[in-house]
Amino acid sequence: MGRAFRSVTRAAVALAVACAGALVAAPAAPAAPVARTAAAVPGGCSVDLGAQGNATGASGSPVSVPRADGRVDQFQVFHDSTATQGLPFVWHRAQVAPGGPYGAWERVGPGTVGPKASFVTAVENAAGGLEVFWLDHGGFCRSVQGPAGGQWSTPENFGLQPSPYHGFLALFKRSNGTLIAMASSGKPDRSMESRTQPSSEGVWRPAAAMGKVPETDVGLGQPSTVTELPDRRLKVTAREWNRDRYWQIAEVAPDDGISGGRWPSQWQLCATARCD
Repeated sequence: MGRAFRSVTRAAVALAVACAGALVAAPAAPAAPVARTAAAVPGGCSVDLGAQGNATGASGSPVSVPRADGRVDQFQVFHDSTATQGLPFVWHRAQVAPGGPYGAWERVGPGTVGPKASFVTAVENAAGGLEVFWLDHGGFCRSVQGPAGGQWSTPENFGLQPSPYHGFLALFKRSNGTLIAMASSGKPDRSMESRTQPSSEGVWRPAAAMGKVPETDVGLGQPSTVTELPDRRLKVTAREWNRDRYWQIAEVAPDDGISGGRWPSQWQLCATARCD
């Protein structure tokens, strides 16, 4: 048995919701008001500079991220009654000690989530910092907080962009500490692509192709499962977008943290949904 995406809690969990109203308490203290201005797009990500950080309604459930020191951090999408664009934002809180209470919610930044779906995922990187990703008009944005906490980085476009409605991205941490982010691709030469972040350098490499489905007009959704096999190769399964069929692919060789992994040119159709 390998390390499975479904059961590895240190890999981030993706939250996919399209409506608000989960029973999660909103932050007690809003962020300081800012001047109401038009939206800007720093780093290719949409922001709402007029929203004052007044969380008034939660969207979905919190996303929990276990930390190496035993604490748990959480991310949550909250709507804002002062938002000028009508879109929600990502908020964050952390346990003050392992098993202890959580601190107050804080807004990650002015980057807006959606529309139509609030996709959020996060992970602790090798340096001990946090990286959070969210959906932004069909693409993915990213913000980073250092190991010591504090201010979040300016939202930046992460680069992966599937066809419309083909899902979010999946994060997985290999046994050697390398992070890999995977998402469906709308490019003609690939059905999925990935980016890797070696633990030794903490820098995301450019997007790489992960093979092509050998049928015309067939697209994949986001990865359903990611498993690290005993020989450290990754096996990925994905549901065909808008059709109840599943496909699988496995690395030819594991990612060594230097040259990256190697994937076959084609995906294989699974006989069952479990791809066993």
